[in-house]
Amino acid sequence: MNLLLFLLVAATTINGLLAGLNVDTALVKLPARRRIGVVAYATFARGNDLGNGLLVYPLLGIGAALLTVLATLFAFVSHTRMEVVLSLSVAALLSVLHAFATSRAAPIMLSLKNAPDDEALLAAKLDRFARWHALRATLQVVAFFVLLWTLVVA
Repeated sequence: MNLLLFLLVAATTINGLLAGLNVDTALVKLPARRRIGVVAYATFARGNDLGNGLLVYPLLGIGAALLTVLATLFAFVSHTRMEVVLSLSVAALLSVLHAFATSRAAPIMLSLKNAPDDEALLAAKLDRFARWHALRATLQVVAFFVLLWTLVVA
């Protein structure tokens, strides 16, 4: 297996894991706050996102973006077919945009750690987090599908 194919498979795999986690949060976890209440959800988030999530999510997020950018750069410098370079470039751009959206969402989630269990305050924080998370989940899922397409054309 050549290096570009290895990087592309690795980037697609890690992006797929991250996309799955983002979809799970957007469509399963975050809507639960409306059923169980924001205080209960914040308690869950403190144990989940601010527990093991502090290690797992950054490793996957940084790893996905790094592998995607590395694959793109390698494809460019190795004079790979333009359709592959362009497709990887789109995926890399989506990864950078995902990182930007994460830079907006993560501080909101991190602020839950020391936030008082005040329903109005937590609801406002979680609503803002949900908006940024919806954007980053969309970007991540599209990046994953672009990488899948890139595997097909490569």
